[in-house]
Amino acid sequence: MIRTLCYSLLALGLAATTASAQEAKPPFHQSLAVGVHGGMLMSRVNFVPSVSQRLHSGLMGGVLLRYNVERGASLQLEANYVQGGWQEKYDAATTSYSRTLSALEVPLLTHLYLGQGSAKFYLNAGPFVGYILSEASTSSGEDAMSDQDKARHALPVANRFFWGLGGGPGLSLQLGGRHRIELEGRLVYGLGNIWSSARTSPYPQSSELRFGARLGYVIQL
Repeated sequence: MIRTLCYSLLALGLAATTASAQEAKPPFHQSLAVGVHGGMLMSRVNFVPSVSQRLHSGLMGGVLLRYNVERGASLQLEANYVQGGWQEKYDAATTSYSRTLSALEVPLLTHLYLGQGSAKFYLNAGPFVGYILSEASTSSGEDAMSDQDKARHALPVANRFFWGLGGGPGLSLQLGGRHRIELEGRLVYGLGNIWSSARTSPYPQSSELRFGARLGYVIQL
């Protein structure tokens, strides 16, 4: 009898705690948020046949529009200016080559987050499309380069439109009211090629890989 009474009291206590926790959750309303962000990128191009490379560094910046669909999930549209490309590696310290690809990139991401307080962890993931606006190269010590190197350096970008998949984890901190600051890591894997992918092409694969970190500011509308 006493054991039954204890079990009953425990069950009532758990039910009351659950109900209290549910009541403590703030009501959810669908809403929009806008933001700006900027950061640093490291990139390389996956060439086949392979080309010895170091990581190429560049800047990125952009704006975002986020639609909070339901608790814990949003859709995020971005427009970013990015500086990707590659930097080749040579044994001689006086020999170098790098090419910077400046592009406009538009990702459409799923934004999933945990937490309802001042700090939230989140994950972004989804596809992107982009267009290469310009390319610029720097080189030194050309006399030490092979004919194959020089021929590769003379190849202009053939496919300016590109696409791929990207995303990464982040931390969002509330500054007060509707304002938040966000720190995010981003990995982007290109599925297109900057040069022809035909079998007769000297480089049938030439897809870009980028990763980096960015700091952003977001305001809830």
